[in-house]
Amino acid sequence: MMMMNRRLFLGGTASAAALALLASCAKNNESATTDAISSKDPSALKQGGELKMSLGATIANWNYLNVDGNTVDCRHVMWFVFPYFIDWADDGTPSPNPDFLTKYEAEEVGGKTVATVALNEKAVWGNGRSMDSEDIKESLIHGTDSAYKWASTDGLDQVESVEIVDNLTAKVTFKAAFPDWTNVLSSFSPKELMKDADTFNNAMAGEANFNNDFFAGPFKIDSYDNSQQLVTLVPNDKWWGKAPKLDKVTFRVLDSAAEATAFANKSLDVIDYIISADVYTQCIGRSDAEVRQNYGLQWRHFTINCSTGVLADKSVRQAIVRACNREAIASSALAGLPVDASKLLLGNRFFMPNQEGYQDNSGDWTYNVDAAKKLLDDAGWAPGSDGIRVKDGQRLSFGFTLPSGTPTTENEANLLQAQLKEVGIEVKLVPVDTNGYFKDYINTGNYEMTSFTWQGTQYPMANIGQIYGTGALQNYSRISVPEIDEYIQKIATTTDRAERIRLANECDKLIWENVMNFPIYERQELTAVPKGLANFGAMGLASFHGEDIGYLAD
Repeated sequence: MMMMNRRLFLGGTASAAALALLASCAKNNESATTDAISSKDPSALKQGGELKMSLGATIANWNYLNVDGNTVDCRHVMWFVFPYFIDWADDGTPSPNPDFLTKYEAEEVGGKTVATVALNEKAVWGNGRSMDSEDIKESLIHGTDSAYKWASTDGLDQVESVEIVDNLTAKVTFKAAFPDWTNVLSSFSPKELMKDADTFNNAMAGEANFNNDFFAGPFKIDSYDNSQQLVTLVPNDKWWGKAPKLDKVTFRVLDSAAEATAFANKSLDVIDYIISADVYTQCIGRSDAEVRQNYGLQWRHFTINCSTGVLADKSVRQAIVRACNREAIASSALAGLPVDASKLLLGNRFFMPNQEGYQDNSGDWTYNVDAAKKLLDDAGWAPGSDGIRVKDGQRLSFGFTLPSGTPTTENEANLLQAQLKEVGIEVKLVPVDTNGYFKDYINTGNYEMTSFTWQGTQYPMANIGQIYGTGALQNYSRISVPEIDEYIQKIATTTDRAERIRLANECDKLIWENVMNFPIYERQELTAVPKGLANFGAMGLASFHGEDIGYLAD
């Protein structure tokens, strides 16, 4: 499934359907239990072993703050090798990771959020250099430089100044009150990577072009085998924290069908977000396996390039929403899984149904074929001789770009094609190479319509500008809506949570009206692992420490 990652400190991926990070704060955490990860004291685990994971595509850029590196696949590797300064609890509550930080606090001074961050003196980068306050400064001061191909500048554009207090301490002043300051300050990169746009954009571009000097975690990247499309991680000899329990973590590029077979024959240990009944059946058929479950942070959606062709007509986009039977698509996609599809249909882009703030804003855009036809009639699109509509000699036809070999996207495209034909819209399927799906097509605007998955983080009202703001590199709709930009600024700087939620829902309604994209359904997190694997699984909003993952003694 192709996946994009909506910024944790940023956010994207390519894994047979498509994902990207959207934020989350649970309304309740009934399913966010330790059972979802088999929480164990690391001292109870055996030393050694390998954790075998998968990627949906090769890594286009190992800098996951860069738009081409902003994928869930890249982030899965970063879990083990990148410095995450923050730990998140089951409910998404942040706290400083003592391996990296000794101080992490903020106060409001003169209507501005002022945060103080102090680094652990033991913390070092992969080249052995101690982390310092210059790393913090360089990571924060280039957010408004358009030469840097940021996946997202949300939050970075709110930084007013960074003061070096001492070698390990920096004080960050935001332009206004900024409630999501912990999101922006959740990790940093070394000053050598951040020093100029060319280094930031290109130093780690390419599937084999990783550089451990720019990382700092319990593991490091040992190798990339191009013939096997295999990334191998080993314990980081410069790591100053607890020693990892595992000897090795590997990531192999597999499509969704190959994943299920690999898990069944024990050459793969993890399938996160099981998305089909066939895969679920194969997973539970493995003798030593179990499926761990949590609430979902992923949501399937259709994205539209609103800047070109017939899709530049807002009435056409609105007609597409009204002609799309989202419930039928969700029911088809989720058939055979242990979930209730009727409860997962999504009417909001920022909050999942189990989150505080959720309301269904799709009311004016529900499935209604007659309403879709009227929108097209009123906009001057008349049925042609073959039933496909025409206006001023232009046929109402567009291409749907999909990564080859991705059953979820193919199913959605085929169902949408049939649904839209009913109202006189022609959809032509355009399969493309999976490894280039984002880099060569979606990121560059070389598409008309597509579908993939966004994945949420702990911050439901952060990073709205990343996807819907004017000029943002992951604004895949490629249009500017000034009123949405105004909401983005207000939501970022409003401290009253109830008011922020109200503003976010008003903004969501505007996006429904403009049809930059539209959601289909939420995915429950169903993660297949060996029963003996501890401290990992269906993570929900919680983070984990790679060094604590391991296997129970036989």
